Amino acid sequence: MNLEEFDALVEPLRQKSAASIAAYGFTLIEGRTATTAEIDDLEKRLGVTLPEKYRSFMMRYGGGMVGCVELFPIAGGDSGDDVKSVNDREFPERTFIAIAPVGTGDYWGFPVDDGRCRDEVWFHFHDGGAPELEAPDVLGFVARHGLRL
Repeated sequence: MNLEEFDALVEPLRQKSAASIAAYGFTLIEGRTATTAEIDDLEKRLGVTLPEKYRSFMMRYGGGMVGCVELFPIAGGDSGDDVKSVNDREFPERTFIAIAPVGTGDYWGFPVDDGRCRDEVWFHFHDGGAPELEAPDVLGFVARHGLRL
């Protein structure tokens, strides 16, 4: 799936989000977007290369809630949880880059090979179970878990 195909899938959620803001004062898509410079800085600070689709997604949609899934923002999360702080705390060895909490102490994210994140999103168990493939890329992951498609 490319970003334009994802845009078409997310359009109904955008419309619901606009209606939700008007009616209830909250959004279904938070959209804490990042700039190219912020993502480049994050890559330097983490010592990894992030997937291109993830970079594009974070510039267009950003972190926070996207439907039913929460993505860590690139920087400055309200709870102090952004991509860098979570990974410094949970995965300092940089063999995995967490991008979303599961809510059980587990994370979704990218395995890292030789300093380069894979495109695939994996489920990483906090208790040491073998990681499981969730989606071929971040767009498929958000479509499945955020949009529930």
